[in-house]
Amino acid sequence: MKSALFVNFDNVYSGLRKLGPAIANRFARQPLEWVNWVIGELELPDHAPADARRRLLVRRCYLNPQAYQRFRPSFNLAGFEIIDCPALTSEGKTSTDIHMVLDIIDLLQHEARYDEFIVFSADADFTPVLRKLRRWDRRTTVLAIGFPSAAYRASANLLIDPDEFVRNALGFRDEDEAPATAAADVDVEEPSALAGARAAQAMPEAPRPDSPASPPIDPIDPIDPAALDRAIAEIVTTMRAEVARAAAPVPCSRLASLITTRHPALAADWNGKGSFRKFVDSLELAPLRFDWSNSGGFVFDPARAGTGMQDDNATPDWGEDQDILSLAMQIHEVSGAPLLGPAEYRALFSIIEDDAGRHPFDLKETGKRVRDRLREAGHGGSRLDVNWILRGLLMRGHSFGEGQDRAATLATKTANNVRSLCLREQMILDRAAETAIARWFGTSPDARRMGQ
Repeated sequence: MKSALFVNFDNVYSGLRKLGPAIANRFARQPLEWVNWVIGELELPDHAPADARRRLLVRRCYLNPQAYQRFRPSFNLAGFEIIDCPALTSEGKTSTDIHMVLDIIDLLQHEARYDEFIVFSADADFTPVLRKLRRWDRRTTVLAIGFPSAAYRASANLLIDPDEFVRNALGFRDEDEAPATAAADVDVEEPSALAGARAAQAMPEAPRPDSPASPPIDPIDPIDPAALDRAIAEIVTTMRAEVARAAAPVPCSRLASLITTRHPALAADWNGKGSFRKFVDSLELAPLRFDWSNSGGFVFDPARAGTGMQDDNATPDWGEDQDILSLAMQIHEVSGAPLLGPAEYRALFSIIEDDAGRHPFDLKETGKRVRDRLREAGHGGSRLDVNWILRGLLMRGHSFGEGQDRAATLATKTANNVRSLCLREQMILDRAAETAIARWFGTSPDARRMGQ
């Protein structure tokens, strides 16, 4: 499959920098690493030929040389054409958007007939060009750091999950020890003391003496069908056991993590299926059912009472807050906010407050600790849910560790973020919607005036 990659460097780098300077600088300093991930590991968009392989024939990076000239050598070495897009106004506005659009349209009509256009940008201005590409029967893949508009997301054939990009393309995996190059990943323009502190924050905690031992890893011989059958049988047994012991629907992210830990060889390409979802679709798991509409997916047993899901439509059971569920589901569809219950959100913000008081903030490690504590307390919520909340706070300018980490403040800022996303999508927030948001996130109706 002939592919062309267009990178809005300023947009992606600034978005990643809000998540962490080391993340942004890994992206800027080591582009060849994530390019190889795009070529070799990123799934193909829908309707691609079954046996297709991605061939990245065009690599273009659009960069403001006045601000980011220091990153040019890295992209040169990774085989990129670099298009200089300096600031043209006193506000720093560049011509990146129009340059990218013109180049995309030019390649759309190229005799080589490119099959896939990969756009790294969260700028919703690219929505019309994505729609044009779809009309011309071309595939589109988008990486948008932050919270792209619903129209932008819907116009792409494949939306790269930012958390997956950070973990797998940039190498910030949970199981990693702190990379030896962590200090080098921090921008050289930062003071060395700050760079050292940020590198230290990237260090995972030493395992606690009372922490459970990691499950054994079972290597699989790919040419041994019997070993593969045993591994799949163990996976099915594990999934059934996780659902049986859980009082609530089990996040698919938890199951994927367990399988990856215990059967890394099989999980490398999900037994040739390419994704976890396609892999589980190939398993015989009845009567378990999957709901892929909420926060990365859940699995539950419809025959069990008290699972928090109903058989017909997989609707969460929010108890005394059930009356706001319909509005919350509408807001969830519009904004992408995790569909956790009010009690789970109260617990989530309290855990984040406590964690921020105990540990330096690091998106990866904080997200993992918070998710684990939610699970230990018997609450729902996946790693994706936690990261959505943390990324929303960072994107709104919240700085952890500066005395503003009270649960009430975090809840207010999250509610404000959701309001902004709803208004951007032209959803009318009437009194009922405002009341639902306030109850959902545990704020007062007037809290939106605070903690902006």
